[in-house]
Amino acid sequence: MCFRTLIRCYNKVVNYIMIQETSKFDINNRKYLGSKNRLLDFLEKVITQNASKKIGVFVDIFSGTGVVANRFRKFSKKVIANDILFSNFVINKVFLNSTKNNVNLSKIEKIIKQLNVQKQRKGYCYKNFGDAYFTKENAGYIDAIREEIEVFKNNKKITNQEYYVLLTSLLFAVDKIANTVGQYDAYLKHIGKSSYDKNGKHLSDSNIYKKIELKMPIIIFDGNNEVFNADANKLIKEIKCDVLYLDPPYNHRQYVDSYHVLENIIRWEKPPVFGKTKKFQRDHLKSRYSKKSHAIYALEDLINNARCKHIFLSYNNEGIIPDEEIERILKNKGELKVYKMQYKIFGNGAGQSKKRPITERVFYCKVK
Repeated sequence: MCFRTLIRCYNKVVNYIMIQETSKFDINNRKYLGSKNRLLDFLEKVITQNASKKIGVFVDIFSGTGVVANRFRKFSKKVIANDILFSNFVINKVFLNSTKNNVNLSKIEKIIKQLNVQKQRKGYCYKNFGDAYFTKENAGYIDAIREEIEVFKNNKKITNQEYYVLLTSLLFAVDKIANTVGQYDAYLKHIGKSSYDKNGKHLSDSNIYKKIELKMPIIIFDGNNEVFNADANKLIKEIKCDVLYLDPPYNHRQYVDSYHVLENIIRWEKPPVFGKTKKFQRDHLKSRYSKKSHAIYALEDLINNARCKHIFLSYNNEGIIPDEEIERILKNKGELKVYKMQYKIFGNGAGQSKKRPITERVFYCKVK
């Protein structure tokens, strides 16, 4: 084989691999406020050095998108993940609870191809979120895809776990073409303009004009884990574990306010929405940890009811619970150490491209 032919073959293989990689996504590909994705190495070091690299049951009780729970699968016999938002529960079910018995990947791949060629429908998303959180065109595609997923479920053409896989594929796809800066407490109002103004403020993203495309999640089959969609303070009374990892909301921003559109689409109950931000009634999904008058009591109640050997609490230096209260609560439970890591996040106001430094603290309590 001549050199040029060898190079052509090599390039074809590389291109094929790139296409395969870009046609899939994994649990870490989600934009999410407070995500611990960039802190996983730090958390792994702190937790394994103090608890062990051989953990029996690891609990991530405020799991969000599940990146921490997913990381600690390799160190644990069993992982338990929980989140109050149904949209996060669905993601965690897919990545932590899929098996060869409940998910047929080849069938899912065929269905995703069918969903990607659906014709637009002028339904719930089109009427409420078109030209706001999405272009009108993409809002129409979301309607068509979401309705078709429901048809597959109702006609029993898919298992309940496969239903969650399709919803997860839709959620990640929706997030890619959303007219936001990573959360849904507001939408950008400059469709058709350049991405940034002269001061560096983010105006629009070219991705919003791309047609929505569902992709295959990268799933590692493992049915040994458990996933819950519950209030953490209620669930803690029902479980035991070796390691309890806590990453509660730390400021006044409610997660359901930041991700109400995704939660609405995944639930598909089609409630009335109101205001400029198109939110639905969601008081039952709001967290006490985001209310200064409730957060201390909620944390103390959770810690007091925890049945575990080790507690690791992530709480950065901008949290609404004072350090002295955190230390008091944890010292009543056992011996306390604190680990710190500084890093930068976006956040000098919505749409700003500047970063500010914050300090992540992990409060480690070895339970008496």
